Amino acid sequence: MTDQHTPVQFYWGADTDYCPHTEPDVDTDGEAWDAWRDRHPSSDDGPICLDAPYGEGCPTCSAEEGDMVPWSRCKTRSHTRAAATVAPQHRPVTVEVANLECLEGECEEYFNDYGDEIPGKTSCSHCERMEICEACSQPPAGDADPFPPVVAWADCQRRGAPVAAS
Repeated sequence: MTDQHTPVQFYWGADTDYCPHTEPDVDTDGEAWDAWRDRHPSSDDGPICLDAPYGEGCPTCSAEEGDMVPWSRCKTRSHTRAAATVAPQHRPVTVEVANLECLEGECEEYFNDYGDEIPGKTSCSHCERMEICEACSQPPAGDADPFPPVVAWADCQRRGAPVAAS
């Protein structure tokens, strides 16, 4: 698909319960078939339904994994460990960010030349400090992802709003 890690909309297959359309018979109703095909282009896994979005994913990570990888789990996108805040607010917070491999301790810098884990190593040189929006960088409610995607403070849509006192 691509060799760049960028968000791309993924769709459910036309043969799933998420597609609200019935596939017409190409031999008996050519016009209906053509209209159906316009909304159901082919993908590597068969026709998809453009009326049944699955969510944003990373096409490069998805190709490597063999299944759709959500954009929030892209291994090269900057992530941060979720803050332990009771009520996150739209305010700037300085944190260390890195790709998932580094945050999950799987980067080569966590291991010695023999492949053994370096005891006590908690970060690598790929981690960098960044000012993010505390609330925008929280995982959605019910999301088990411990490394939410990062939203830079400069990209927060509510950064001009008043900040509640803490």
